[in-house]
Amino acid sequence: MTPGAGPGAGRIAALRTLAVLEGVSEAETVFGGRSRTWTQIAALWVDLKPLGHREAGVGGTPSGLVERAEAEARTLAAAARGQRLKAGGEAWRVVAVTPSRTARGRMVLSLERRWP
Repeated sequence: MTPGAGPGAGRIAALRTLAVLEGVSEAETVFGGRSRTWTQIAALWVDLKPLGHREAGVGGTPSGLVERAEAEARTLAAAARGQRLKAGGEAWRVVAVTPSRTARGRMVLSLERRWP
C-alpha cells in the first residue's frame, strides 16, 4: 500500500494546528461572589475541520449563527464536554468528546461557537 492510500494512513501529518484545551476555574471573590476564569488543561495538535453553520434562536432568545467543527487529536483523558478549545485565535465550545472511528488512540472533539 502506498503512503496515504488507506484510511488512517498518514493521519499523523494531519494534526497540524496547535490548539489549547481550557477548563473553567471558579474562585470566591473578597466580596462573596464567584469569579470564573479559563485555565489551560493541555496543548494539543489537532486536525480542525469545519462542518458548516446553522441559524439558532429558541423562543424569546435572539437568533444568531452557530458554527460547527470537529477537531481530531490524540486521546486525552482530561478532555470533557463544557471545556473550550482555542485554535487559530478562535475559541470553540466542546459539545462532545468521542473516540475516533478511524484511528486508535485518537478522539474527536465536536465543537461549536456562536455568532451574535
